[in-house]
Amino acid sequence: MGGGTANPSAGRQVLRDKLRELETEALQGRSRTEAIARANDLLRQAGFPPLSPTRVGGWFEKGSPAKDFEVLWALIRVLLEWSGQPPADALSGPDRARAAIRWTNARELWRTRWEQAKALRPAPTTLSPADALPVDAYLGAVRSFATQHPYPMSPGSPYGAGDTPVPALADVYVRRQTSPLPPDAPDSREAPPRIRTTGAGPAVPAGEIFRADSALCVLLAGPGGGKTTLFRAHLADSAERWLNRRDGKADRTIPVLVNARDLTGSYPLPVALAKTATSQLKTFGLLDELPAEFFRHRPLPGVSWLVLVDGLDEIPDIGIRGTVLRMLAAAAAADHSPYRFVVATRLLPAKELEPPAPQTPCFELQPFSRSDQLAYAARYFRSLDDPGRHARTFMAGLQRSRLDDMARTPLMASMLCRLHAAAPTRPLPDGRTSAYRSFVELIYEQNAHKNISSTHDEAIRRLKDRHQIPRHNQAAEKAAQRVRDHLPELIDHLAHERIGGNSAPAVQVLASHLHVNRPDKVNQQLWNSFLGDLLRPTGLLVQHMDDFDFLHQTLLEYHAARHATRDAKARAHVLQTVFPKSPPGHDWEPPELDPSYLGFLLDGLLGPQDRIADEAARRLEDITARGGEGACTFLTTQVRLRTALPPDPTAAQLIRFAEDPSLSAVLEARYGNVGISSPRMEAAWALAQLDGYRKDGAARLTRLAHDTTLEDTTRVKAAWALAQVDGYRKDGAAHLTRLADDTAWKVFHRIEAAKALAGVDGCQDDAVVRLCHFTDDCTLNISSRLRAARVLTWVEGHGHESAARLIAFAEDLTLEDSDRLEAAWALVETDGYQDIGNTQFLRLADSLDPLTRIRAASALAEADEYRDEAAARLSRLADNRALYGFLRVDAAEALARVDGYRDSGIARLLAFAEDPEVDLDELERVELAMRLEELEAE
Repeated sequence: MGGGTANPSAGRQVLRDKLRELETEALQGRSRTEAIARANDLLRQAGFPPLSPTRVGGWFEKGSPAKDFEVLWALIRVLLEWSGQPPADALSGPDRARAAIRWTNARELWRTRWEQAKALRPAPTTLSPADALPVDAYLGAVRSFATQHPYPMSPGSPYGAGDTPVPALADVYVRRQTSPLPPDAPDSREAPPRIRTTGAGPAVPAGEIFRADSALCVLLAGPGGGKTTLFRAHLADSAERWLNRRDGKADRTIPVLVNARDLTGSYPLPVALAKTATSQLKTFGLLDELPAEFFRHRPLPGVSWLVLVDGLDEIPDIGIRGTVLRMLAAAAAADHSPYRFVVATRLLPAKELEPPAPQTPCFELQPFSRSDQLAYAARYFRSLDDPGRHARTFMAGLQRSRLDDMARTPLMASMLCRLHAAAPTRPLPDGRTSAYRSFVELIYEQNAHKNISSTHDEAIRRLKDRHQIPRHNQAAEKAAQRVRDHLPELIDHLAHERIGGNSAPAVQVLASHLHVNRPDKVNQQLWNSFLGDLLRPTGLLVQHMDDFDFLHQTLLEYHAARHATRDAKARAHVLQTVFPKSPPGHDWEPPELDPSYLGFLLDGLLGPQDRIADEAARRLEDITARGGEGACTFLTTQVRLRTALPPDPTAAQLIRFAEDPSLSAVLEARYGNVGISSPRMEAAWALAQLDGYRKDGAARLTRLAHDTTLEDTTRVKAAWALAQVDGYRKDGAAHLTRLADDTAWKVFHRIEAAKALAGVDGCQDDAVVRLCHFTDDCTLNISSRLRAARVLTWVEGHGHESAARLIAFAEDLTLEDSDRLEAAWALVETDGYQDIGNTQFLRLADSLDPLTRIRAASALAEADEYRDEAAARLSRLADNRALYGFLRVDAAEALARVDGYRDSGIARLLAFAEDPEVDLDELERVELAMRLEELEAE
């Protein structure tokens, strides 16, 4: 398409139209001449020549692009400010940060429009084939980086205390499972993850989320749940496949890892990715700085960037978290977007995940099974004598310390394995805070073993030797020594500032502390460099670009809580702030703190045997005695985190919650059923985890599993939870087996019971027998049989059995086309059967039913190798005047959603809207207009 005045290119049309829209909104009582004058003021300050009205007129009349984007941006900036977007410099605090992100996104959007207007054809979306060489250089560095364990004991050393090797990630990694959460799930803080799993979709290999078709999805897991480890494992696996792509094993995406905090600054997305990747990879073989242009377009033809955004929950400001999510959603939805995003976060209130895209899929990372734990431990202890014996001893130690449930997360498993490897005969610590305390003590012990004190001595010597005058030399040495002496307290202070939202550089945060008093004659830059030299080798922090981050968010929380409860006065303040006294009958709401951090604070309050601990225990008993769903969830969450709550009062409250039928009624009133979570069951399960109350908890779980007055899904969950209680696996499995075999039950819940049975160690074969029976039972409706086949697909090692049945369904001409389409979709989602599923879509795309043909072609378009074929079929359907008018609309809309064919689909929809001969009634034309509006908004 040419760029002449009579027929401007599509890019110039977009630039022209968007400029006109912005000007209309901005010039309320002002003129274009005034806007040009204000823009020229900005241009003069930046050293650019002024704009003329004629030159600007070309932008608004023809979409003629400026030669330099900065010139165009000066005018757009003025118009944006006049339309109500305040400059970031005029604001402060979180508002300033949010405004900076809005301006960054706006600049990036207008730059893209400018680039597309400059091109005589659509803007390039791929790098040239020659750029495969820098891509390979990037992937080589990624592979080296990703194989390192995400939580090293100390920078640059693979050894722990006593020279016990810390294994590489690939040597200990255990493949994980995820479960898709239903879109109508209630607030994710209201239901502990392991309980919700039996009401979510079938568990799938975690790697599937990286191959999903959604442009944006969210990965949820609790503290230390393995989100970062999963991302690292995918980085390593994907880089390996790409570097060996001659074997035909390459992915459809190339991954890039970024922390969500790195997206909160003023940099556009490609710049942020380039800076983060360069910082990560420069010590892993990356020889050249990565430019923003590298991440602005697709890395290779037909290949997208898979941006792995870690730690969304680590942004303390809820508004900034929402802004980052909206920015990612907008980048993913942009036409010809080169990006897909997977965002990892702890459980957040569901409403936080709604703004970017209501249909954003969410997946929950499942914890280790018992066999996973044993496999992880055996791999970790591979370098020790008789690793199998060490693994069995370790597992027994977990049960004695009641940390076996917590060790089902990779971080805690790694920490506890390190503690065992360092001192195999020493008992494991009791409780989460004790485990973190022991882990930090081990790091300090390792520092002594590695003579880190010499490193610190050298840093002090370098600082003082820069000052030749004796009194200045002595002052520098004395100040530096004071900092070194108080380093543990300073690290606690830094953590507390971070968790409170202070994002200033670490050395700047420390400089404000009483013990970090820089002498007047010590240069600020030298002082900051010295502080960095002290922090770097501690093993608790890692350097991230020009700043320091804690090794893990939970370590930050542990140290922040240490600071918050450092003495009696501080503990009294925390008690009054977090658990203030309230009059009887007053509704209690849990503190607005992350439950993990709250658990560390509680341990700090309750640990010392003193008056404050007694008062804290009384207040806890008072608020939980008031009952209600919030109190129940608070208590069960803290028990699950192994917070050191007073055992007998806690047990008494949990028994009361487990036997309170009104709690289930609360959820039924709010959500219509309790398919997501049951507070009574959570309370019974938490009771079973308390020292001395395992039998009591198991008995109540058994009663709940038998209780026919409860909603069926709750009974399934109670039986599954019973199977997770140590010593009751067979009892829980027997309950699940009976529920799955109960012909009086609805088949939906029988399949749920079989699915839960598949999640019990050693019971997969029994579950498979039942799932196969459901799939093959011709007396059941086809939707139930398909559901059973889908669940069977994700039972490890049994995908082929499910696939054979799904192929039969897809080829069964006696079934409805919609059911055959469902079977084909399930095949496409089954590892190793994507091609067979797409072949089924091809067959269905030739169906006599036009709607089936549209749906099959739309599904086929998700596969890169079939995209053009699918688009051609949708184009023919949209252009077929013999079809009913709104079917043609459906086909054109589906075409517009195919990557690379958006303009073609929208052009057809616009033509339908303007053509009175297209068979559409008045309501259908209104619907057509709404669909066009939605497409434009995307």
